[in-house]
Amino acid sequence: MSMLKDCQAGEKFSGTVLVTEWKESPFRSKPGSFIVMTCQDSSGTLPAKLWETEARHFEWLREKDVFHIEASVSEYRGALELSVGSMRPAEAEEIDLTQLLMSSPLAEEILERRLQALRRTVRDESLSLLLNRILDHPEFGVLYRRAPAAVKIHQPYLRGLWEHSVAVTELALELAGSYSEVNTDLLTVGALLHDVGKIFEYNFERAVSYTTEGRLLGHILMGVDLISREIAAIPHFPPDVRTKLLHIIASHHGRYEWQSPRRPKSMEAIIIHYADALEAELWQFRRTKDENPDEEWSPYVRPMERYLYLGK
Repeated sequence: MSMLKDCQAGEKFSGTVLVTEWKESPFRSKPGSFIVMTCQDSSGTLPAKLWETEARHFEWLREKDVFHIEASVSEYRGALELSVGSMRPAEAEEIDLTQLLMSSPLAEEILERRLQALRRTVRDESLSLLLNRILDHPEFGVLYRRAPAAVKIHQPYLRGLWEHSVAVTELALELAGSYSEVNTDLLTVGALLHDVGKIFEYNFERAVSYTTEGRLLGHILMGVDLISREIAAIPHFPPDVRTKLLHIIASHHGRYEWQSPRRPKSMEAIIIHYADALEAELWQFRRTKDENPDEEWSPYVRPMERYLYLGK
């Protein structure tokens, strides 16, 4: 089976892909339109264009998301793209979601080992019990270990939330090592759960997309709600610890213009905000470097609003 990561300019591609996005775009110099798509398999994504469209193509794209395509690989503005010559809905026997859905490059065993090491450091009984209620829950725990961290910007693949949360927690604890007054139990639990609302924010059975609740409420409010409900089930959970933990969740985006209901006002909240932003940006840097291995400078990286220096 051909994989998108193996595509080279000038070659042909024939294979089954998941179409995660598509739109109709008009020609500039003649009547008619073409289709712009994003094609995905487990190895990555590539933009694609279908230049010769028929009514059935639009009908298929409105109803289906997995297609067999025949395409030419070309380079446009320094990036590879597919020029689709033909496409059809994939037959049932051609659909293998393990070959179509991207997942973390880190194995489950590695992520679980790192997660358990972090959990063992939490000495506060109430916080440890809360963490256990969520991470060992038959629904929440499974979703936490499967959900993506984002739709596009960072770790937009299965196990992405798990990977991101563990990395943010490890970074936060490294930063806290220079500040003895930080409550490391609160920091650890806050960092591990800062994005827990994403287990409800996204659909990720096929292409990653927002749920209705995710669009209307967002993962910050959904995380505050989940943690509040779990705390309510724990007898004698300290009210001040509850408030401090919920503040971390509510403020981890850092700024109001970044959809943060609160700005960080405690040492733990400040550390988690910056660890979260740092981990996400470094992930984007690594991905950009992987996609441009021989370049000194990256193309413009829109989420980071800058070009990146990729030289040694």
